[in-house]
Amino acid sequence: MKNEIKSLTGLRGIVALWVTFFHFNCFTNYFIESITGKGYLAVDIFFVLSAFLLTISYSGRFKSLTFKNITDFYKKRVNRIYPVYILSVIIIALFLVDTSKTKFLINAALVQCFYNPNYSLNIVYWSLSTEWICYLIFPFLLFFIIRFKIRWEILIILSLILRFSLLYIPDNLYLQSDLPLKTGESSRYMDVSHGLSSLVRTISSYFLGIGAALLPRINSENKKNNYIMYASSLVFLLLLYTEKGLFFIPLVSAVIIKSLYIGGTNYVKTLMESKAVYFLGNISYSLYIIHYIIVQHVVKGTYFTLTSSHLLNSFFLIAVSILLSYFSYILIERKVKIFKV
Repeated sequence: MKNEIKSLTGLRGIVALWVTFFHFNCFTNYFIESITGKGYLAVDIFFVLSAFLLTISYSGRFKSLTFKNITDFYKKRVNRIYPVYILSVIIIALFLVDTSKTKFLINAALVQCFYNPNYSLNIVYWSLSTEWICYLIFPFLLFFIIRFKIRWEILIILSLILRFSLLYIPDNLYLQSDLPLKTGESSRYMDVSHGLSSLVRTISSYFLGIGAALLPRINSENKKNNYIMYASSLVFLLLLYTEKGLFFIPLVSAVIIKSLYIGGTNYVKTLMESKAVYFLGNISYSLYIIHYIIVQHVVKGTYFTLTSSHLLNSFFLIAVSILLSYFSYILIERKVKIFKV
């Protein structure tokens, strides 16, 4: 990929694997489960990373807005997320879930975040819906930030204010909120995936990603960047063993993303650029979609049991998810483009 930053691709792979382990819920050890059990926060890191990379790529082009550069941006975003996504929607609707036309259209249009979560065909689709909304507003948001020279500190403060507001925004701000939820509300701290609050969560992370991208660059040859990398990685891990500290996970991830982007040589960057992790990064989008189809319709449906060990069954199905994601990556993500850009 042109101008690819391998370490950030690798980070995306680690994050995708984290959310996969979270949904398979296969560990009982306290120290491991304290990490994998917080995998819902991986979505926030996806958002921060997405906003960071989009800002790096488009800050020059969106200094002024033209019809062409806006439509080209939208076309590239559709090419990136829609082929695998719409195929998964069609497969679920045709073979796995009894789906009405309304439910199918809501999912096909990526507007699940505005509707009762019962309409979503896959629990992870909420994040694709809110990110799609962020894609739609991103050119105008970045133009406004650049035009009025809004500082990175302001964006980070705005992000934290929005994230704090999630504790007080009702979870039922969506259409047909009078219908009872099939999935129920999450009791996990900062795990917001319904309605307006889920969109606020995404926008909060986008402000973080944009702010990190606009943060002045540190000399990559300076050891200071390596110290920041190691310190932020340690803080990240320690926060996972707290509850209220989870509030700061997206912020710390933004620091890690910035440090990886700057470069230099350190053990974290070497890990992220390793072949196995880089491979996971390449298939991360397909893995994010496919793994929960298996969780929902194989694991929870009890259609498959390899052994009496839940851990071994989960590892096998995670391997299957990775294999299917690899084929999805090479046959769909790399080959299928809806628009020619």
